[in-house]
Amino acid sequence: MKPPHKNRIQAAVAILSELTKQLDSIDRAKAVNVLKSMYESRKIQPIRGKSQPPDLYDKEMATLYVIGKYGLKLDQDYPELFSKIFYIEEALEEALNDIMSSNLEVAREKLKKISSSGVVDSNTIARLLRLPLTKLMFGFLGEDEFKNILHKVLEAFPEEEKTVRNYARFFIAFKLAEAIYKGEVKTREEKEALKKAIAIRIGFPKSTPSDDYIAAIAKQVFNVNEKTLEKILGSKKTTSEGQEREEKREFIQDDSNTPLGE
Repeated sequence: MKPPHKNRIQAAVAILSELTKQLDSIDRAKAVNVLKSMYESRKIQPIRGKSQPPDLYDKEMATLYVIGKYGLKLDQDYPELFSKIFYIEEALEEALNDIMSSNLEVAREKLKKISSSGVVDSNTIARLLRLPLTKLMFGFLGEDEFKNILHKVLEAFPEEEKTVRNYARFFIAFKLAEAIYKGEVKTREEKEALKKAIAIRIGFPKSTPSDDYIAAIAKQVFNVNEKTLEKILGSKKTTSEGQEREEKREFIQDDSNTPLGE
């Protein structure tokens, strides 16, 4: 089984290479178009849940940022590229560092400046959390660090508890979908055990995703076939109305958000 993110990493490297050749004329909107075109030509989906908001590819810029900065160190060789197209991700990362250092008011003011609504809302918090999740996905952050970030953000913005819990749910679903793709989870029992284990490990034992949500990510992001999903997840189950409403909010926050949430 090939590494789950190999195609995405290769696409990101190719996109970044193209962008460095366009330094004189590049801006964020053009960079997003290059990303979208490359993904479509390679049949790669942005990291997301069920929904697909119109600005999803703008959120996927987090992938280019993480690969460019932490994988290729392009911020050192092409600082102009980062200031021109990754100013949102840079601001989010600065705000996250302030949160982790307990400089909460400083972080709040930075987030207000990049929020489309001018306030720190669910979309802003979900976008904030997309960066560390992307770093974890590509191996630049550990699960314990991600757990600490989730809890620090929850502590800093208690009014956005639902958003943070939704993001924790997305993370659990994403890790399960990835494990299914890699062949690490082959039965329903293994799926349930891992789901509970991850939820407990990150400190959100009640934020477990539905099988439908796991299946959506497995199909859209990892291209897992229906036969495999049916074996592990079973037939599509009818969730309670309350759970459906909660997951719909999660999809909107994660993806629109910027979520990933995706």
